Amino acid sequence: MKKYAIVLLDDYWHPAHTIEPILPQILPDQDWNVHVTSDPNYLGALFMAPDLILNFKDGIANTSIPTPNWYENGALEKWTGKLLVEMGGAGYIGVHCGLANIPAAHPFYTELLRGRFLSHPPKCPVTVHVTQDHPVTAGVEDFTIEDEHYQMEGLWDSTQVLATTASAHGEQVGVWAHAHGKGRVVGITPGHTTEVLTSPNMLRLLRNAVNWAARQ
Repeated sequence: MKKYAIVLLDDYWHPAHTIEPILPQILPDQDWNVHVTSDPNYLGALFMAPDLILNFKDGIANTSIPTPNWYENGALEKWTGKLLVEMGGAGYIGVHCGLANIPAAHPFYTELLRGRFLSHPPKCPVTVHVTQDHPVTAGVEDFTIEDEHYQMEGLWDSTQVLATTASAHGEQVGVWAHAHGKGRVVGITPGHTTEVLTSPNMLRLLRNAVNWAARQ
């Protein structure tokens, strides 16, 4: 039986067309029914619980205007992570902008993801260095990409850090994973462009994350 995934994407800095090309490569049709949405409120109005939630959407859809932070506007209600992931067993993966502009006190940071984006310098060479053997990093070799080097904060003692990212701007946590109640959670910081997302080791990392979080 196919599993069911919800993919949340599309904001000013990370438009849908930069992310959609990877979806068939990490969520193949033979294994997945996939619903793609730009509406964070969709998760709060589900009639069928997903096996996986994949978030590629910045919490502020356009920081240059700026637009309101949809975490603070009631989208992704505070109970959603508890109901769907902790209690329901859905996997949750936050990739790049899916880690951005989450309020410091919001349960999606303090309980669910345990890592969040603070800032980034201009795009530069970023090296991803695998630091732990884990199903999410299986077969992934260290790789270098031209990307935004996300500067992070996190509750790193409450998760397993699997890879770091390094550039001229220092070293940061880049990939992490943990259980959350019945669910499994992964954070991945690289991924600003289609070129980065479709690079061989990045695709392997994303496929592994999907399989582990969704218990494939």
